[in-house]
Amino acid sequence: MASRLLMASRFRNSKVVLLITCLLLATGRAEAADDGSVAIRAEFPGGNVVEMQNDGSTVHVAPDLRGDSPWFYWNFEAVAEKPGRVTFVFPEKVVGFKDGAIGFQGPAISLDLGVTWQWMGTGNVSGSSFYYDFEKAKQRVRFAVTIPYLQADLDFFLAKNAANVHLRKSVLTKSRHGRDVELLQIGNSGSATKPVLVTGRHHAAETIASYVLEGFLQEAMSDSSAASEFRKEYVLFAVPFVDKDGVEEGDQGKNRKPHDHNRDYGEISIYPEVQAIKDLDKAQNFPFTLDFHCPTLVMPDHQVMYFVGAKAHPRYNFDNVTDFAGWIRKGLPKNAPHGPLVWLRDQASPSPMNSHYFGFRKGAVMAATIEIPFAPTGKATDPASCRKYGQVMLEAWVNTHFISAAETE
Repeated sequence: MASRLLMASRFRNSKVVLLITCLLLATGRAEAADDGSVAIRAEFPGGNVVEMQNDGSTVHVAPDLRGDSPWFYWNFEAVAEKPGRVTFVFPEKVVGFKDGAIGFQGPAISLDLGVTWQWMGTGNVSGSSFYYDFEKAKQRVRFAVTIPYLQADLDFFLAKNAANVHLRKSVLTKSRHGRDVELLQIGNSGSATKPVLVTGRHHAAETIASYVLEGFLQEAMSDSSAASEFRKEYVLFAVPFVDKDGVEEGDQGKNRKPHDHNRDYGEISIYPEVQAIKDLDKAQNFPFTLDFHCPTLVMPDHQVMYFVGAKAHPRYNFDNVTDFAGWIRKGLPKNAPHGPLVWLRDQASPSPMNSHYFGFRKGAVMAATIEIPFAPTGKATDPASCRKYGQVMLEAWVNTHFISAAETE
């Protein structure tokens, strides 16, 4: 049905358009829903929406900012009382942000209550709105600005690998709202191994990076030759959800007031997860850190993979990240987002963010943030593809010759 509508939209002859539209309306399949025939809800993990107006066939919605700065994350369920078309509109003057509410591959959609997701495409998208044709009464469909990655996804990953001898799971700390914050360890600590820290979801809404991080972890505990080489030289620590409460409660996370988790690495940390990471560092003295993020949604410069951080902190950071990025590019498939590019900047003093906190420490070798775009045009950012990118990054790590200040002195 949707494909018929798309075909109709390509005809320039108004008579043809009118004829096809009338035929579709006659079947009832493209009929607009009656008033009050669609209910909107977000009372589930990761849910986020503000319902502003609902006449049944058109629903005005917006991201729930919850008192924080404007951002683009939304995730809701629509329940149709009868078959028909419903249009969902994000009014920019209410949303209050300039970076858009719908990405370049359209909304993400789930027909099984969030178990599986795919990008919906842009055929049903017009500006800041999209429509969906409900096929049956009581149909429940979830829509989101991105493909979610929640506690259930992490639990599934950990259960799948529960028997892996290389993986250890513990609790880093409790979140503000009492949730366990996972700390994963792959490999064995000892005098022969160097500790590596990887982190994700300092900003709760940046879900696509979690799939890449999962692929990185999966490869690190695998039986591949790259993984074996990695574990001989390194022991890997991972905090998949730094903002655990934000992930599960569906917060924006970015630019939370008074500051977000990735601006909490100052002298006093207000979030228990960040303080626990700093305490872990006191015990491990991490020379290598990599923080997984996603950039903004639709800005042109943010449709590629790229590294950010302090260019000369640690001393050879730029050289090490550049070498690492080069090996990643060699391993990525053709349908991967472009990059990763190296956008490290000169920084005289540290900002209170993860990569700066670790990069300015004595003994650091590499400290950086990698940004994975949400859904660039023509590129694959579905879960399976992103896990593959993570695997490539672990393989690239093994091939990288990291220069340390100690070996040049």
